[in-house]
Amino acid sequence: MDHAAIARLHDALGSEVRLRIVELVSAHKEMCVCELVDQLRLSQANVSRHVSVLRSGGVLTHRKVGTWVLLRVDESALRRAGKDLLNIVRTNHAASRHEDAEARLTDRCAAVRKV
Repeated sequence: MDHAAIARLHDALGSEVRLRIVELVSAHKEMCVCELVDQLRLSQANVSRHVSVLRSGGVLTHRKVGTWVLLRVDESALRRAGKDLLNIVRTNHAASRHEDAEARLTDRCAAVRKV
């Protein structure tokens, strides 16, 4: 499990504009930046910057058709990241018992009282 890759993907999704880009590209299956500029009514530079973050985060992939670069959502990467995140939570949850938490809190409270 690559924690850095999971963090990059979630960071990439941490913007309303980038979530909208993912939504648009997903709805159209593939889109070029120029179409996103028209839909979002943002500058080409701004959209390109957001697309770059999404590509670096593994959310979007691309393919070239002549001079066009078509963007596509990498659904398999999103599924893997979701599963990895759930595995982190489930593994840690299974390892941590309610009684363990109570014991830790009791120890902390006792340590604070001594100070």
